[in-house]
Amino acid sequence: MEEKKFWQPPRAHRPMPVVPAVDPAAVEGLTRPKEPLPVFVMLDYNNGQSHEVPAFAYWWTRVNVLVSVPWPMDYYEGRKEVWVEEPRVRRRIIDPRVR
Repeated sequence: MEEKKFWQPPRAHRPMPVVPAVDPAAVEGLTRPKEPLPVFVMLDYNNGQSHEVPAFAYWWTRVNVLVSVPWPMDYYEGRKEVWVEEPRVRRRIIDPRVR
């Protein structure tokens, strides 16, 4: 009889977001809101797919936005701050009754 496993080791083949490095020279004229803004971000993954994920915008320029996005880790889902191009970000609204 085969023994059932209830715990599974982390999957090494989980798709990871692919985020290009931002040229520090392009980070001029930063704007920062009083509170992080809720947004959706379109991320490209190393398996060739793109997914829109909820995030929070912390800083932006005319070209790029610094967002905090969900980031897969070995044993849990973490968060990471990354710069993305402005057209890949759109605003979202959080229902105030949820807070």
